[in-house]
Amino acid sequence: MSADVLTFVLLAIGLVGSADFFGGLASRRTNPFTVAAVSQWVGVPFIAVVALVVGSEFIARDVAFGAVAGVGSATGVLAMYRGFSLGSVGIVAPVAATVAAIVPIVVGLVGGERPSTLVAVGLVLGVGSVILVGYVPGKGSLSMTSVIHGVAAGIGFGGMVIAYAATSEASGLAPAFSGRVAAATVASIAVLAMGASHRVPSNAVLGTFLAGALAGIGMGFFVSASQRGELVVVGMAVALFPAVTVVLARLFLDDHLAATQWVGLVGAVGAVAMISIG
Repeated sequence: MSADVLTFVLLAIGLVGSADFFGGLASRRTNPFTVAAVSQWVGVPFIAVVALVVGSEFIARDVAFGAVAGVGSATGVLAMYRGFSLGSVGIVAPVAATVAAIVPIVVGLVGGERPSTLVAVGLVLGVGSVILVGYVPGKGSLSMTSVIHGVAAGIGFGGMVIAYAATSEASGLAPAFSGRVAAATVASIAVLAMGASHRVPSNAVLGTFLAGALAGIGMGFFVSASQRGELVVVGMAVALFPAVTVVLARLFLDDHLAATQWVGLVGAVGAVAMISIG
């Protein structure tokens, strides 16, 4: 993996993982679907400014793929939140992350990408580590409801990765902008369909704002990585977002981490190292 792709991937993991942490905090204080929709809109002007600064070009094909990616992203978020409300977070999250990693890896391999042995080992280690990071022993039984929603969310996120990877480097961050607008639109439609409100209470405003701003910028880095790196490698970044969220929860909320989660975090670091070296 080249130095610029590695840098973009790590920045995306750090920023989006942090955004999920703040979004989770806000979701404890209001409807999580409302947080998802409003935070998506908050991210739009941030990615728009960055796209203009780096000199993006609005190529119709790439903007369209960006919009498709946004629909996949919103679908993944909504399926995951619904799964959280109906089933077990400890099952939905790791299933979603694992499927999100596997989908682009399979598509990349079918498309002819052949990672080195070290990278392949890192990918396998990464998938296993994601499962360990997300799964908390004793937090709910394995139910088809949790699994189905986790798989649906993972397919949505995996589709997002594939669509962004189909965009060209020449378009810059224009696909990230169209993707963010599409994701915000889909999320807002879902909120309205539920009969919910877009109003965020004062005690959830900061968390929602930070979630949107950090995710907007983070997805810009992710799109840049997707345009330059192999699909099988960049796809793993999405699966590693939860690792950052878990670490922040441990540092600032004093959330207890199970031994398996610590093993997963160490494995995730090792996986990133293998992929970057390979």
